[in-house]
Amino acid sequence: MGDPRFVPGFVLVVLVAAAGLACLIAVGLSRPAASRAGLVASGLPLALLAPVAASAFISGKVGGMFGGVAEFGPGGAQPLLYAAGLLWQLQRVAWAAFAAECLVGLALGLMRSSGPGPDARSSARRSLLLLALPCLGLVVATAVTQRVAGGVRVAAAVLSSDPSDPASRARSNAVLAGEGLSTEGSGSLGATARYLTRTTFIGVFGGATVALVLLGLALPGFILAWRVRFETGFLAVSSALWLVAAAAGILAALGLLKPLRFP
Repeated sequence: MGDPRFVPGFVLVVLVAAAGLACLIAVGLSRPAASRAGLVASGLPLALLAPVAASAFISGKVGGMFGGVAEFGPGGAQPLLYAAGLLWQLQRVAWAAFAAECLVGLALGLMRSSGPGPDARSSARRSLLLLALPCLGLVVATAVTQRVAGGVRVAAAVLSSDPSDPASRARSNAVLAGEGLSTEGSGSLGATARYLTRTTFIGVFGGATVALVLLGLALPGFILAWRVRFETGFLAVSSALWLVAAAAGILAALGLLKPLRFP
């Protein structure tokens, strides 16, 4: 993040990830081990706030980056292409922070401690709901980040396209076609511009909405899990959920997860 334009985004991701991690640890350690598994499972939406915050910041930059093509000309916008790479590095850092929070959540859920636990046993309905809330959080957060990733891919493809190079043009067209955009005709550039404008709107306003949704998913989960104990079966399933989420975050951070891959 050597470019000062992207330092605020990096700081935003770090602060959001630190706040989510602190809340997760505080809530997890404040309750006995018997109820901790349910509490930290409910905290998974908090870990998703970092990628969502990064997506909101990135989407605000994509439209302006594409608008600079007119100044540099297609194929000659190396500074803007470099900026596109920095934007995706920020998103990868956010997914790495998410993966780290997932591993901490897994450790908290598995941590055993002595002392009395809650008397009430979690019902099957409550346990299913506590597992459904973080899964829903994963769905809504991934939907936003995928769209923003598509915007970055499209912008980078247009910026790197060289009309005089058939191979470069074919690669650019493949990216545009993969996002459902036309690659031929006089209206193709306008369609691409509208796509990136919608991406900016979805990323900024949709990201803010998703952040509120994630907080709304975490809070009732904490309330439902606060005074009950969870059996071994729930612990196994919630641990598997944390592991899968951490693996997805690591793959996204490495640029290996196809829907979130930067070209």
